[in-house]
Amino acid sequence: MPYLFLRLLVALALWAGAGWAHGFVAEARAASPLLLTDNSEPQPLQDSSMQWLEPGRNATAAQAWAAPFEATHMGHAAPLNANNTLWIKLTLVRATGSTGRWTLNIPQPYLDHVVLFERQDGAWYPQTAGDKHAQRHWNVRGLYPEFELYLPPGKPVEVLLQVRNFKPLAVPLRMAPANLREGQRMAEGIGLGVMFGLILTPTVVSLMRYAEFRHMSDLGAALYSAMVALTLAQFNGILNALLWPDPVWADYASSVLPSLAIGVTLLCVRHLYALSTHHPRLDQLLGVLGFSALASVTSYLLLDRAMADTVSGIVILLGTACCLLATAVNWRAGSPLGAWLMWTYSPKLGLVIWTTLEAGGNLPAFWPLRYLLTFIVAASVPALVYALGRATHDRKEIVARAEQLPTQDALTGLLTAEVFQTHVADAYQRAITHREPLALVLVNIANLDHIRHSMGDPAAEQCLLRAVIKLHRVLRDVDPAARVGSARFALLLEGVGSRQALTERLVKLVASGLIPLQGMPTEVTLQFQAACVLLHENPVEPAQALNELAGVLAGISPRTRRPIRFLEPVPTQLASLHSSLSS
Repeated sequence: MPYLFLRLLVALALWAGAGWAHGFVAEARAASPLLLTDNSEPQPLQDSSMQWLEPGRNATAAQAWAAPFEATHMGHAAPLNANNTLWIKLTLVRATGSTGRWTLNIPQPYLDHVVLFERQDGAWYPQTAGDKHAQRHWNVRGLYPEFELYLPPGKPVEVLLQVRNFKPLAVPLRMAPANLREGQRMAEGIGLGVMFGLILTPTVVSLMRYAEFRHMSDLGAALYSAMVALTLAQFNGILNALLWPDPVWADYASSVLPSLAIGVTLLCVRHLYALSTHHPRLDQLLGVLGFSALASVTSYLLLDRAMADTVSGIVILLGTACCLLATAVNWRAGSPLGAWLMWTYSPKLGLVIWTTLEAGGNLPAFWPLRYLLTFIVAASVPALVYALGRATHDRKEIVARAEQLPTQDALTGLLTAEVFQTHVADAYQRAITHREPLALVLVNIANLDHIRHSMGDPAAEQCLLRAVIKLHRVLRDVDPAARVGSARFALLLEGVGSRQALTERLVKLVASGLIPLQGMPTEVTLQFQAACVLLHENPVEPAQALNELAGVLAGISPRTRRPIRFLEPVPTQLASLHSSLSS
């Protein structure tokens, strides 16, 4: 696990311990009024507050004000469920002569219901927010609940917060002057915009790659990026503020979308790492967990909301842990992208564990972790999409090479004899039909056997590869060439109309072979010998032409001074005039 992540966990643990210690000191100040001045900075209410946990959901604001409130530290998740209500009592005083307006916000986008009751002249005035209420009913529309405070200067104002949620949840409170609050909103919007730009860019790139190559992996990468973008947008309250008009779906989307996102992530990771060969059980586990995560959303139709959310939380925790495990296995196997993905999945798992323990009340609440988790998840998307694209590209190259194996020589990359004969047959038909110039050449390395016996097979193979390079220098890109023997090559040159033009090319080849090869332990040269035929002048059948050219090569001495020979036409016999007349 990366050291930076370990340092982060240590810092958070120290912060948690400091928060617990600070809570005991702050309980004495829980009921004292909070003085607000024009010079006050935005501040979270981290001290203890006066709270009352109502066992039901029927009390009015007046009844709740008279209830037995107790000083409770605000750093822990409140024990909320579907049948109780948390009441928080605050007393606020705006300093005499102060002119600034103040706001109270709860940076918790997935809060079901919260109402701010402000008492003025004996009456309670409510402001409503939360997932179970449409944004048009919120007093201040935004990513999370926020309320405007109407505080007369110099006079204490009593404020009640009514909070309901289906599961335990921390309720962080932040006081901020209205003018400075606009800057906070702008900073949050810019930060979230950068994060979502980081996610949506690979989404668009994947769609463009799919439109060009029509590969399903690119479409899967686009789906994964879009799913993560939707989940993070819901996690930060963006979809509730801008998209969902129905408060029921806005409430359930915060639980459903993370399960769908972790399911898509598991399937993408399974496809990316291709563990079925060396780790089949882990590959099967990723597949089962991925489809289970997708199917777990049906639990919200079959089970109680709190129980279904517990199932979803377990699936998310196991899925994230399996993603990290698969990444570690891939990294240990030597994947160059494993280290980058480890840097993204390790902090993600740690933050998921932290938020799980925080929801259970085992760790103090720290709402800025939501932004840190959003950033880490957003940063993991380009890394995974890039890794998926690279793996897809590498696999396509392997498939392409595998498809070419039946048609290419494994050592030299030239065509096989069977495929070359097909090219020769097609070119021969064009030469006969349209009188197109066509030359067929057999080239032999006369001293390759001597090199193999004196220097070994590795040196002979290296010389063979050097010979192929020299052959390509006298060939055009469209001219096919094949390896038809251990040291023999066949060349098909179209457009060569005369023996002189063909000889000039082959002279360059023979001369290049006499240049000593660099990198060899001793001075080594290649003795090229060539047998040629111009098929448009000497129309011999391709199979017969190759056999006759092989016979010409067999008759050339290794020490000859004429390494280039042509296949001569078979002389025709003239029929006598007398025999023709008599017949």
